[in-house]
Amino acid sequence: MSNQILLSLSGACLGRPLPRKESGLALLDMPPFVAEELELRGLNLPVDLIRGQSATTLEKLRHIADRAHCPCLVLYQDEPMDFLGNAEGATQTLRSLGRAAKLLGCGELGIRVVCPLGGVLTVTPALKAAVQAIQQFDVNLLIRPTIDPPDPPEQVMDLVKRIGGFHIGAMPSFAYVHATGDGMESLRKLAPYSSAIEATASGFAKDGTHVSWDLNGFVEALLSLGYLNKFSIDWTGSTNWVAGVQKTRERLLELMGRGDPVS
Repeated sequence: MSNQILLSLSGACLGRPLPRKESGLALLDMPPFVAEELELRGLNLPVDLIRGQSATTLEKLRHIADRAHCPCLVLYQDEPMDFLGNAEGATQTLRSLGRAAKLLGCGELGIRVVCPLGGVLTVTPALKAAVQAIQQFDVNLLIRPTIDPPDPPEQVMDLVKRIGGFHIGAMPSFAYVHATGDGMESLRKLAPYSSAIEATASGFAKDGTHVSWDLNGFVEALLSLGYLNKFSIDWTGSTNWVAGVQKTRERLLELMGRGDPVS
């Protein structure tokens, strides 16, 4: 069953210089590189990578990604949106991102939401209206929990459930669940609502274990829970990022009992 999990890349690292080179990849070169050099079959794009690009360029990127068999899956933003203090502005930003996601061929849009403790009931109406506003772009919304400080997983669950329907889900990361203080329990709560999970990694010890959190345990827990959606490799280490992504991919394949390249 784990063979159904798609391995993709959270593309923030693509903005870094290539190893032993002074510059990074050009935007339109990213999908073929991810498919051929990293052997991944999906690309999740941070908003910063496409900021200021024309609609023509985004559509061209979509076509290149499709031809490389590495489609753009999720457009995501790190900066939280404030649907409490500025609902109109946040909704307008969401519409703009929804339009960009459609041009890229992304089926999902990942955002963080400003939601104070106990504030789910006050945030829900504006966010529900925003979800409806982006349906014209055929894009689903994924809630990416804030890491510092970490949103309580129960609050993320409650927000997703109150909005309801097939167009809302969660997109937690290993870095986030580790920050909650009980990564296994946080995964247990959020996995049923998660369309994608960011497999955050920053370094590995000689024995293959992750240096900062129990990546092995997180993956094994998700498999035991029947998780079958996407793993998005998010390399945050300071060392060679290409080698880091490749090592993370290899480790995920080992843990899933899958030694061949993803198809």
